[in-house]
Amino acid sequence: MIVDALFPTYRFDKADNDDFMVIDQWSYVWAAFVGPLFVLTKGLYLLALLDLLAMAAIAAGAIFGLTIIVYLFSASMEGMILMLITVVGGFALNGIVAVRIVRYGYLRKGWRLGY
Repeated sequence: MIVDALFPTYRFDKADNDDFMVIDQWSYVWAAFVGPLFVLTKGLYLLALLDLLAMAAIAAGAIFGLTIIVYLFSASMEGMILMLITVVGGFALNGIVAVRIVRYGYLRKGWRLGY
């Protein structure tokens, strides 16, 4: 329920033939760890550069957040939990952004969003 809301499954249909592409929850996992490479494997070369910039911004935000957490909480249990949440949240956000970029790229290439 929450996972489906955060990480929706997309199905794309090609208008001129019977090709289809499905992006499911496993795509988010791959995109979280290798964001720009995931976009490159979908044939969206310029959008991979955009995703590289987005990944750098997400990493910079996560590093900034970790710095603030270490400064405020040091090695306390609350600090460790917040650090874990920050790292996992950064990876999840990277996956979401990469999949949304692929979704945008497929829609621009003429694929229809199927059901």
